[in-house]
Amino acid sequence: MLPIHTIQSITLQRGDGRNLRYVLQLRDPMDNDPFIILADDKFAHNTFADHPHKGMQTVTYVLEGSLTHYDSKTGGGGRLAEGDFQIMTAGRGIIHNENPDPGKEVRVLQLWVNLSSDNKKQPSNYQDLPHDNAPVKAIDGGQVTVFAGDVDGTTSPLALLTPFVFAEVKLEKGARYEFPVNAGFNTYLYGLDGEFSINGEALKAFDTVHFDITKNEDVIVIEATEDATIVVFSGEPIKEPVIAQGPFVMNTQEEINEAFASYRNGTFLEGVPY
Repeated sequence: MLPIHTIQSITLQRGDGRNLRYVLQLRDPMDNDPFIILADDKFAHNTFADHPHKGMQTVTYVLEGSLTHYDSKTGGGGRLAEGDFQIMTAGRGIIHNENPDPGKEVRVLQLWVNLSSDNKKQPSNYQDLPHDNAPVKAIDGGQVTVFAGDVDGTTSPLALLTPFVFAEVKLEKGARYEFPVNAGFNTYLYGLDGEFSINGEALKAFDTVHFDITKNEDVIVIEATEDATIVVFSGEPIKEPVIAQGPFVMNTQEEINEAFASYRNGTFLEGVPY
């Protein structure tokens, strides 16, 4: 069994039109590597108006409602419905917004995935994976939906710059599953619904687990004490310096300062108007 590093119950924060749980916070970026933050976020229209990103990817999984987005890359946007998944590569720079319909709310998990210094120079792009197209692995007493990466031979169609896995596990009461973890990956688990145990530790919805990084492949033993829904995200550490401020994730403070300066002076999109 993959050893547990820490267990934390994630409290709800309310304010500014948001119901927010910070599953993964920006305390020690190297401890999170290759991830930056994970937010379980329920928000209303105009919470996220136009804003920039650079040097990272946003990974969005819609849990409730629907979401429209507009961006500088395509000059257009799209819509994500409940159960849909998206990877947005900010790369060398993008401006976008995200909004539920007026008068509505949407609940999403949004994970920020870091990019290597070389991949921070990539052009921005989007990859969408509608829920109906996401690969599903049937298991005894449940299923695993693989949105990114590979779980026990079931592979997402999305191309990855930073190797990582993002999967949702649904288990009926009494079911047990051994979730495989790649050697050297930094792994987290978050409870969305129900009650369950991890490696024998009793947990419930809104609990999160951070596991030790090991040199060998291993498994997380998940047992559902009630019907349960769990997400697992696990990635290969990049092992480069991380400076994350506001919407930018770079390698040095100088690069962060340049990103803010270019956004203020209008050169952020390499001269392309927005």
